[in-house]
Amino acid sequence: MRERKLFVGAGIRRLRDSRSMTQADLAAQLRISTAYLSQMETNQRPVSASVLYGLSQLFGAEAANLMSEDPDRLAADLREALSDPLFSHSETSAVDIRALALSAPWLAHRFIELAGAFRHALDPVEGEPGREGARFEETKLEDTRRPVGVQPFEVVRDFFHYNNNYIDELDQAAERLAGQVFDQRGRENATLEAYLQSRHGVRVREMPEEDARVRLFDTRSRILSLGAALDPATRAFQLAYQIARLEHGALIDARAEDPTLRTPEARSVARVALTNYFSAALLMPYGAFAAEARRTRHDLTRLTHLFGVSYEQVCHRLSTLQRTGAKGVPVYFVKLDRAGNIVKRHSSMRFQFARYGGACPLWNVHEAFEAPDRILVQQAEMPDGTRYLCLAKAIIKPPRRHGGPTQRFAIGLGCAISDAQHFTYADDIDLRGRSGVAKIGVSCRLCAREDCVQRSAPPLARRIELSQDTRETLPYDIV
Repeated sequence: MRERKLFVGAGIRRLRDSRSMTQADLAAQLRISTAYLSQMETNQRPVSASVLYGLSQLFGAEAANLMSEDPDRLAADLREALSDPLFSHSETSAVDIRALALSAPWLAHRFIELAGAFRHALDPVEGEPGREGARFEETKLEDTRRPVGVQPFEVVRDFFHYNNNYIDELDQAAERLAGQVFDQRGRENATLEAYLQSRHGVRVREMPEEDARVRLFDTRSRILSLGAALDPATRAFQLAYQIARLEHGALIDARAEDPTLRTPEARSVARVALTNYFSAALLMPYGAFAAEARRTRHDLTRLTHLFGVSYEQVCHRLSTLQRTGAKGVPVYFVKLDRAGNIVKRHSSMRFQFARYGGACPLWNVHEAFEAPDRILVQQAEMPDGTRYLCLAKAIIKPPRRHGGPTQRFAIGLGCAISDAQHFTYADDIDLRGRSGVAKIGVSCRLCAREDCVQRSAPPLARRIELSQDTRETLPYDIV
């Protein structure tokens, strides 16, 4: 697959400034001309593989973060923030937006955060874009420990989003550890339990049935207690989580000190999320998992059996295959609840999710709840004409006891039609035809389609007109 060109001039300048180096100093260290370095810093030329390697030798893990600076992703988020009615009288071109994402990504990120805080201030429950006539109400900040509008889970979600859902140092460490844990042994839970016992003196036991907790580790007795009703895949993940904390807790916690995670709550959430990331990478080591994904043509069911993990874990892992020089097929991953709220989301390609509001109702991920025993396949087209292969499946987690709650989620996974041949699910689809293609959008507020019967709100960037004498499918005309 073709690697995208990397324009990260602002990031190189930050690295250079952090060491008080001039352009001439850094150019000499990289064995390139000062003029060449200047062109890269002004995004006139992309960063070459040899220069990126040289930066990694000089700056270590800090340079690895350059790979996560995707101006296209940042520009898409900026475009959504600027679609708010507040900016309806401002003319901002796509060229201007991309230029800002390239030249001043720090400013673009701060603007997106400010736009999010603005939306939360207007509607703290839903975080929806501002409505006409909305007013600010006085907010007493002295009684809160967190700035208005800054939610720790959103901050961590953006942390992974802008790191392209791939944390290289954790993924590499997990792959090395997998070689020690599993060696020539199988991937059964007994292998994980034996490793905890032999390496760390940790014994595993089951909790009493009346205990609703999933996992409890007693540091004094070195006993790891797991829920009695856990399915094998969830049990394996909890065992891997404990191994991750014991083996590489310091590495994980250091990564959670990222400067973008500015509050104690965000860093706390990040530590758990990063440990979850490590656990998945341990159970599905990068090289082995990527190879099996290619060999099985991304047969999701087969991958769950091969690695002893859940359907959701397989889909999420596919979205993290972003290692330089060994990338997987670019995919999107999304997890929704029955109300349509996005619980998790990531896209390693052009597919864009709405940061605020619901997703398109014509997207098959909503339909999954009606057919929980099947993987639904859909060919969908965005307003810009880009097509995607969309897979959707409902995940039902039954109650642990009679009368207990049942969890229901829908998992969406997809790729560009140009990559659909890598998925076994595309074999029965006419990838070149026009029939059976669902016309979807990011969300109603960001979609420009005028003929959609499922539209729930007018697009933010367009005006509407209502007639007292005529009524069509929609109660208004988009002009």
